[in-house]
Amino acid sequence: MKISKRGIFLLVIWMSIALIDTGLRLNYFLETQESNVYLSQKIWIGSGLMLLVFFIFEWMSLRQFRDIEVRRKIALTLPVNSYIDVVLDIKNPTSRLARFEVIDHVPDFCKTKNLNQFAKLSSREEIEIKYQLKALERGGLQMDTCELWVESFFGLMVKRFKFECKSFSKIYPNYRALQNYLLLAMEQQTQQLGIRLRQQRGDGLEFHQLREYRQGDTLRQIDWRASSRTGKMISKEYQQERDQNVIFLLDSGRRMRTKDGMLSHFDQALNAVLLLSSIALRQGDAVGLSIFGGKDLFLLPQKGPSAINAMLNQVYDLQPTNRASDLVTAVGNLTAQFKKRSLVIIVSNVRAEDEEEVNMAVSLLRRHHLVMLANLKEQVLVDTLDGEILQLDDALKYAQTINYLRQRELLHSRLSHQGVIAMDSVPKHLSVGLVNQYFEIKRSGRL
Repeated sequence: MKISKRGIFLLVIWMSIALIDTGLRLNYFLETQESNVYLSQKIWIGSGLMLLVFFIFEWMSLRQFRDIEVRRKIALTLPVNSYIDVVLDIKNPTSRLARFEVIDHVPDFCKTKNLNQFAKLSSREEIEIKYQLKALERGGLQMDTCELWVESFFGLMVKRFKFECKSFSKIYPNYRALQNYLLLAMEQQTQQLGIRLRQQRGDGLEFHQLREYRQGDTLRQIDWRASSRTGKMISKEYQQERDQNVIFLLDSGRRMRTKDGMLSHFDQALNAVLLLSSIALRQGDAVGLSIFGGKDLFLLPQKGPSAINAMLNQVYDLQPTNRASDLVTAVGNLTAQFKKRSLVIIVSNVRAEDEEEVNMAVSLLRRHHLVMLANLKEQVLVDTLDGEILQLDDALKYAQTINYLRQRELLHSRLSHQGVIAMDSVPKHLSVGLVNQYFEIKRSGRL
């Protein structure tokens, strides 16, 4: 509880009367050497008693507001880095008008708009206070209390009331943005993203249906037996294979903690994995996920819309750790748990010094699976090559970067000779690169 500005103003006036009275009596005493009681002193004492009575009444008037009811309405799942609406439902069961400021207790990793609001609520009425909240990190969002700073009857005092209104939400990767990418991809409008869908009718290796011959169909597509029966040219139409398995091996070790902009490499890799998972599920494939380098996690490949929800529920609060990643152990666990031929996509940041470990992991995987390495590199490497060379230090940094990137190219080249599909990408282009490679693999029939 505290005294309001109005109450402080009244106390200042009251103290001013006391100072004026004291000054007058002191001046009179110095001139006459006699004490005297002035009317101002009586006014001061009287007004002080009135103020005391007022403040006691104000304190008593605030006690009934403890019965106010507060409920918070917030979605159970929230997208990270996106504003959503939060509603506070406030009910006044008392017999008096309530004037108050609303302050919700929001964690430090969240930003808000219009959080602190002033409101009036008549007796036995209900009001909704709405504000916007944006979570900057994935994970759990726990909010337990909300507080109201309620004014007294005359506005001389303000008291803080804390109300328990617990809520818990899961902060997912921004799946709304991923769905927008998905719609573009499915409608073959992804030139804006750089995703190339060059498939034409009839492409693929899995039989779909018979139809009349069209100009441009290849000889391979013509069904000569059906053509002889009907007396006209009949073509076979193929589609890309379905019911295949795609398994992601996602690194969550210390190298994935690197940040380019607001997001870590792990966050950007996770967004890319979720995007490609959605597309693969739409294509009829089963998607699995294995996390290594931190909290070890393995999700068996699943099909259907529920698969992406299961994946989100498992990874929404995962964060990269300070541990060194052990790719060989992760691959050994995967091959022991799942042997059916799959497209295994390793998403990590491997370097030339990791070549021995990578070769061991690849040799284990290639016994049963088609292997793809989506290798992340830091954005600063690209920026260094694009920057101006003005001083000797710039030239040395440029030369070192060229040497480092050549070593990575040699690593990828040697992996390609072993049958591994290797791609090198900065995190912001990873989603596009993964989707392009996925459709290329589907068209080629390598899986």
